[in-house]
Amino acid sequence: MEFGSASVGTSGEGTLRHPALLPFEGDGYAVPAPWRTRHANYATEELVGAVVRASRAVAAEAPGGVAAVGDLSHRSGGESVQHRSHQSGRDVDVFYYAIDGSGRPVRLADAMLHFAPDGRALRWSPPQGTRPPARPVPAYRFDARRNWAFVRALLNDPDVEVQWIFMQRNLAAALLREATVAGDDPALLARAAFVIHVPSDSEPHDDHMHVRLFCDSGDRRLGCADRGPIRW
Repeated sequence: MEFGSASVGTSGEGTLRHPALLPFEGDGYAVPAPWRTRHANYATEELVGAVVRASRAVAAEAPGGVAAVGDLSHRSGGESVQHRSHQSGRDVDVFYYAIDGSGRPVRLADAMLHFAPDGRALRWSPPQGTRPPARPVPAYRFDARRNWAFVRALLNDPDVEVQWIFMQRNLAAALLREATVAGDDPALLARAAFVIHVPSDSEPHDDHMHVRLFCDSGDRRLGCADRGPIRW
């Protein structure tokens, strides 16, 4: 008998059964080397598929950008020294896409970057327990176009339903301005404005977006539990 993945419990107190593996590299995304050693590239089939499809969509729409994907969950889920959530295969951290002074996409390989409210790269954000890179912080900027394209792809994905995307307030506003300028559907913008959330009990998320999916309908029968507003 074939078993699919199963998210059990909540994102902060749960486990992951029959996990799907996100390969370290794929079309439009890569897991940076320091994050590979953490072996946290497991999730539900739904989340792995959504990350792959969103990354591919951004690469097709705006070639050159690569989504740097951080932690999902460990193979069996459960507690992590790096996170209070990420326990049941429905959470993923994605570094913010960035551009250089000429507007060219850049690839972050060994650390995230904290971005100032105006979108300037402010300082390095290395993996927990490691030193920041010795080189100066580059003159990069938050890439509103590609970050919005990634979020748009997630929200338009018919196979998943996004519960939250945790982001810093000013960066979220820049994302929604980009969506408005791009002429996207106002209904999609309204949904994005609700889903993009400033976390109240953690870091401000000025160096990455944290995406969380709702429980898959089949997983709810196995004990998957959503916390927060229920919208399915």
